[in-house]
Amino acid sequence: MNLYRSLKWFLGLLSFLWIAMPLGASDFSDRMDNYALRYSRTKQPEVRLARANDFFEYLYAQRYIDSQVRFPADAHMDSVDVNVWYYLAEYYYGEGDYRRAVQYCENAAASCTEHVNPDSRGDVYSLLGAAYFRLSEFDKAAEALNECYLIDSKSGNYDHLSSTLNNIAGVYIAAGKPAEAEKYVREAVAANSLTSNLARRAVIFGTASEMYKAMGDPKQSLSYARKALAIERQRKDSARIGVRLSQVANAELAMGKITEAKRSLAEAMPLLEKAGNTHSLGICQNQMGDILLAQGDEKEAAEYYREAAALFFIQGDLYNESHAREGLGKALKTSAPDEAVLHLERVKQLQDSIHSRETDEAISRYNAIYHNDILQQEAQRARARERRVLWIALAAVLALVLIMAAAACYTYRRHKRNEQEYNRNISSMEDKYSEADRRYRNIMSDQVFAKTEMTEDDRLFLSNLAQTISVLSEQGELDLKTLAKTMHVSVSGMRTRLDKLVSETPQSYILKVRMSKAKYLLHNFRDMPISVVAEKCGYMQLPNFTRAVTKYYGVTPTQMRNTAPIDKPKLKE
Repeated sequence: MNLYRSLKWFLGLLSFLWIAMPLGASDFSDRMDNYALRYSRTKQPEVRLARANDFFEYLYAQRYIDSQVRFPADAHMDSVDVNVWYYLAEYYYGEGDYRRAVQYCENAAASCTEHVNPDSRGDVYSLLGAAYFRLSEFDKAAEALNECYLIDSKSGNYDHLSSTLNNIAGVYIAAGKPAEAEKYVREAVAANSLTSNLARRAVIFGTASEMYKAMGDPKQSLSYARKALAIERQRKDSARIGVRLSQVANAELAMGKITEAKRSLAEAMPLLEKAGNTHSLGICQNQMGDILLAQGDEKEAAEYYREAAALFFIQGDLYNESHAREGLGKALKTSAPDEAVLHLERVKQLQDSIHSRETDEAISRYNAIYHNDILQQEAQRARARERRVLWIALAAVLALVLIMAAAACYTYRRHKRNEQEYNRNISSMEDKYSEADRRYRNIMSDQVFAKTEMTEDDRLFLSNLAQTISVLSEQGELDLKTLAKTMHVSVSGMRTRLDKLVSETPQSYILKVRMSKAKYLLHNFRDMPISVVAEKCGYMQLPNFTRAVTKYYGVTPTQMRNTAPIDKPKLKE
């Protein structure tokens, strides 16, 4: 027995030391993924429970969650597993890594037994449906949201139910069936009216705007988009204001209000870029491309479409990438017909992947469920109204208690202000680092496209290759096979083309891009820690980065930072 307790204590200590081990200033994503790998390989329930508690302690310490979460010793492991996988999925969904979000959501769904409370199960399937939706896998999104709807319709949680109904409507709209979405939008509005969640109301109104636009009723579309925008302005949520402005512009375009649409997009894009919402930013770029193409400015339209296509390609969003590629095909039809053909061929591939027989089959299942449950929902809403009257009476009593708690609230608000200031500083730093990446990629693309001795197709290939190397390096996923697959070429084909264009091997060109980025960041962003520069160049260990820079340039990163700054990265050193 003493040996057993000693072994249990030792395993728990190892678990704590692992989760507490510092991994670097910006290694949060690697830490999350590394934790998931270790957690999935652990079989002993006691150790899994200890690691789960340490994981949530870490999230709380990093201010990723608002309150401490700790599972008791008798907690059922299904519930523990669901929470761990869900928070991993939620993190990667927020990062725009929808593939990983799906992976961890599927893990959570596998643990959604009767031991897990309905709200948690609903959250899992709701997030799974949203992640599949972002990947344009509508049949799988429909299946996940079907599970979520079955859970929410029985729970009486009208906030969750309104969200699920709204998501179902979104699947219908994306599948080209906006008329089928209308009843779900109306039900979502009705369910939301029984709550005080204004943020959700704005989302539902935004979906209604998209639905009516798809149904050919731009006037109604604009009305709902403006209602959603008014709510977000009232809430002073600048990031969401950008999203709603995009929907307003979409409706204005449908009504032929080109000037108003351009004005809305001009206000939306800086807000979305500052917030780091690259998905909605890409949608705005597609819209601006549509406007410019309609006005005959094919050159500038192509630039907007090209940026949107790159964003959606990296995110794996087939639906919106198809829009951008189709726009590129039209914009380049005269100036670069060969490239235009390539983009249109890509559009056909994307559309074949998006639309499948399974989508219609999965969506059709909603109608039977909806009609069977509609009367039950109406009865539930009537009971909810009665409960609200009771809660209003109780609120008067609680007001007296709140007055006595005023002093405590003041202390809490002061703490909250300090916390918000901290978050603003972190957000400002992240915005600046994101700006560094964007500026580097733009300058690098300009430099490649300045090579007049090359064809347009060759310059496009080199620009995309350099930007893909930069992105994959930062994600820690850079190897020749992955690079070639992302570029849609074989390894041998990439090697042959690089040798022809720049007399370089893939390995030497990869190193050149990484070192060029390192030099640019060290010179132009002096307040960026060298460890962060290393990670952005694909070096997870600082000593390896220092050795690489010293060998390539003959000076250490610190010495390079103290030299005169440069304006542009150079791919030829």
